[in-house]
Amino acid sequence: MSIIKTEKLEIEIQKQVMNGAACNYFILIKSEKGKKNSLKIMTSSHKPIIKYTEDNGNIVVKKNN
Repeated sequence: MSIIKTEKLEIEIQKQVMNGAACNYFILIKSEKGKKNSLKIMTSSHKPIIKYTEDNGNIVVKKNN
């Protein structure tokens, strides 16, 4: 696993509701650092799990949205 530092990060989760869709969820992860852009596209038949946590230096605590 790699850690990527970025200036801008956008995550879009799109539910596919049209008839005959190949998957139920389409996930786009876009990042930007300077003039370099990166895009990852993922698909899933299962709803993505989204977790928000906070690391205070000693423990990681689950946060509400």
